[in-house]
Formats: sequence, structure tokens, C-alpha cells
Amino acid sequence: MRANTKSMRRPLRLASLPRLLAIAAGSVLVLTTACSDGPPAHHLKAHGIDIYYEIHGHGTPLFLLHGGTGNGAQFSKQLPDFAKHHRCIVPDACAQGRTTDRPGPLSYHAMAEDVVALMDHLHIKRADIMGWSDGGDLGLDVAMHHPERVNHLVTFGANFQPDGLNAPDVEWNQTASAASFGPETKAAWQAMNPQPEHYEEAMNKIIAMWRTQPNWSLDDLHHIRAKTMICAGDHDLIRAEHTAELAKAIPGAIMWIVPGASHGAILEKPDLVNPRVLEFISK
Repeated sequence: MRANTKSMRRPLRLASLPRLLAIAAGSVLVLTTACSDGPPAHHLKAHGIDIYYEIHGHGTPLFLLHGGTGNGAQFSKQLPDFAKHHRCIVPDACAQGRTTDRPGPLSYHAMAEDVVALMDHLHIKRADIMGWSDGGDLGLDVAMHHPERVNHLVTFGANFQPDGLNAPDVEWNQTASAASFGPETKAAWQAMNPQPEHYEEAMNKIIAMWRTQPNWSLDDLHHIRAKTMICAGDHDLIRAEHTAELAKAIPGAIMWIVPGASHGAILEKPDLVNPRVLEFISK
């Protein structure tokens, strides 16, 4: 599940539209920020890539991890509220947004290790994590492999197996290619990524990852020790029973289904999402 990804994956399906809109909106915001008085851009060279990230606000550290094929600007409706209480670190994942790619296939684990490298670079021993779609999967991976680094974990539209999506979306993944995302997605990605000629390879690598990952067992999830809230829209791209199984597998996790929301709940319902997340990570 990719923040953008999920939307991008089914460009013509109703449930996918919020994701497509999210990517387009995020791209515009990012480009505007780069030309205005927005937060300064930061870069970290780690694990063979140049990781782009921004920092907003002050307070306890909160990592915001975007969805697949997207960028950190997807959290534009959260940052005004979150930055009042937290130091929000917002990176772009490998081969997405303004971060470069590395040789070989993509994996959630490698991208999660990029997040840990950024934590180390910023001298952050423990942090809260909120992830949307693919970003939620990254948060799960960090919490599984580095339980001592995560205080609170909040995911929206995350999955732990490739078949966690609704059947038509699983089917879409089997035949999709970079061309399936359409010209708008291509233009938005190329406008900000430092490797614009790399678009087709990057998108095809993301799709290949979706077909076989994530691939965690219920026992893997049981190793998470962070205080966890698993969220999804009430008509999400993720199957309702899959979301429930994910929450049940994590010790002490709670589940919240956002009413009237799709996979794009964080963009559609910020008036519900923001206070609920802030209250959860304050405990």
C-alpha cells in the first residue's frame, strides 16, 4: 500500500482517485514550497541514495512516512496541526519524491532502514511514527526490527501481505506497468525527482515490490512493542478483515476505522484524523 501508490495503482478505479489527487496536490505543494518561505530542504546521503527530508515544528519527534510513488507533501493537511506539538520529520522514500534510487529491487525493509539511518543522523533515539499506505508498512518494519526506537506507531491503510488489498486491486498489480499510472503522475514525479529520466524504472520497481511485499507473518507482527493504532477508511483499498487481522496480531494495538473515508482518509478527513492521532501519541 503506497500512500500515493494505492491511489496510483488503480488510476481509474473510484477508490484510487483520492490517491491520485493526493499525489498531484502533493507535487504542487512541494514545488510551491521550494520557491517560497517553506521549511528548508535537507539531504542525507545514506545507503547509496540522497534522502530528501524536511523538518517542521518543535517538540517530541514524529516521523511522517508517505505512501507509494508519493512524497512528504501528502501530509499537508496534518502538518499545520502536528507541528504545533511535535518536531515533524518528513522524508521522501527511495525512488520517490525528491529522493534518488539505488541499484536493485526496492523493498520495504531497505526503505525502513533508510528511516533508521535518518533517525541516527538526527541523533533521535526514539520517535513516534505515522505512516500512510506504503509509509505505514515502513513504520511496521521499523517497529518490528527496531522496537527500541519507536514509542507510538500509527498506520493508515497498511497491509502485511500482498493479498491484503481488495481483489480487483490485487489483480491490477499483476498486469500494471509504469504506463498504468497515466501522464499526470509521470509529470508530477519528473517535476521534482532529481532523476527524471528514471521514471519508468522507478515505477516498475515499485509495482514489482507490491506484487510480493510486504510478506510478514502474524508472529513477525507480534514482536512489535510500540503503542500502536491501526487505521483505515471504512471503504479502504485494504480489505476490512485484513486490517482487523493486522491490529489483532500486534500486542495491545487498537483499531480505528475512519467513517466516510477511503484509502485517502488523511486527506479526506483531517478534522477527524488529526485530533485522534495527536491524542493517541500524547499518551
